[in-house]
Amino acid sequence: MAAQGEGSVRPGRGISGDKLPIYPTSESNPLITLVEKPNPLVPYISQGREAVTGVLSEARGYLQSGVGSWIGFERSVEKEVKSILPSDESLNPGLIYILVAGLSGSVITRTRSLPIRFLTPPLFTLAAFPYFLPKTSNNIRKYLSDLEDKKFPEFSKKHDRFISTGLAHTQMTIDRIKDYGLDVKEYTQKGLNNLENTTGLQIGQQFSKVQKELESTKIAAQNQVQVQKPIQYEKIGYVVEQKPVAEVVVPVTPITDEKKLV
Repeated sequence: MAAQGEGSVRPGRGISGDKLPIYPTSESNPLITLVEKPNPLVPYISQGREAVTGVLSEARGYLQSGVGSWIGFERSVEKEVKSILPSDESLNPGLIYILVAGLSGSVITRTRSLPIRFLTPPLFTLAAFPYFLPKTSNNIRKYLSDLEDKKFPEFSKKHDRFISTGLAHTQMTIDRIKDYGLDVKEYTQKGLNNLENTTGLQIGQQFSKVQKELESTKIAAQNQVQVQKPIQYEKIGYVVEQKPVAEVVVPVTPITDEKKLV
């Protein structure tokens, strides 16, 4: 018992029996120093992460650039389509008529030779396009002309020169035909004058009189069409079609006074 009493420690006292301090001291809390030992894999992991991050950043940049280019292409196509298709001209039913014209060319030349059967449908289609869709056809020609001037300037110059030459020759041909018509008219007038001088008949006066009457009749008809007002209609009644909805029959020898509805 004495040994146990000597080995016991009172509360708040140390082993030596001294009173313990209220606050901790440096002796009770020794200084602990942590020594860091780096992992040898850390530099390699860091380099790999930076490389992967760089590759992903480049891929993201390429992807964004591709998306931006595609969006720009879509907008340019939309702009070109809107510039070609006029808002006041519908494709339906004009486009259907154009396709029918092309099919008609194929049907008409179904018994001809192969080149004719091959060339006739597109020619019919191209001929019908300006008639059924004039504004769209004009816009397409203008777009192709601008594209030709931009992409192939030399070919565009030759093309314009060829067209201008063709137009000049066409105009010369038309002028010659007009001159021939005037010459024919002059020779006809001379022949009428000679005939009048020979026979004494006033054919020229009668001919000019008929022309004046035709012109006056034409002018009067045009004025009448312009002055005439459109006919107005007024609703005065309805036409109703009556149909039987049931048949009422009675027996030949009536038994009761009731009628039967069939």
